[in-house]
Amino acid sequence: MADDDNGGMSSWKEWPAKAAEFLRNLFDLQFQRLLTPRMLPTLFVLAIIASALWVVAYAVQGFSTSLTDGLVRLLLVGPLAFLTLVTCVRVALELCLAIFRLAVHASRMAGHTEDIAGGLPRITFWKSARKKGGEDDE
Repeated sequence: MADDDNGGMSSWKEWPAKAAEFLRNLFDLQFQRLLTPRMLPTLFVLAIIASALWVVAYAVQGFSTSLTDGLVRLLLVGPLAFLTLVTCVRVALELCLAIFRLAVHASRMAGHTEDIAGGLPRITFWKSARKKGGEDDE
């Protein structure tokens, strides 16, 4: 239990350094470090909270209309809407993460391709075809 307490305390002690790193990355005008992939968990938590607040407000609005409308919104429509909203946000965030990972892998592949291509001999088919065509015309 002492390890858990120390772990929690160390994470609180690291918070100012993490905040400073976040701000450095946020204002990195050359975009050398990607901030969005690290922000995805926070964005997902904010989306869950926003979805829950929306469902509560929707249910309260239903109760202001009538008891039956409020109960239907609270017990049927609200949970379905919450699950739908959270699922759509999760899919969108996973798509964003996949695009970032694809970009990282593509840049790595481009570097490897240049390394491989540098050691290969160049084959120029169009020059040899012109020479053959020129020889046939003579």
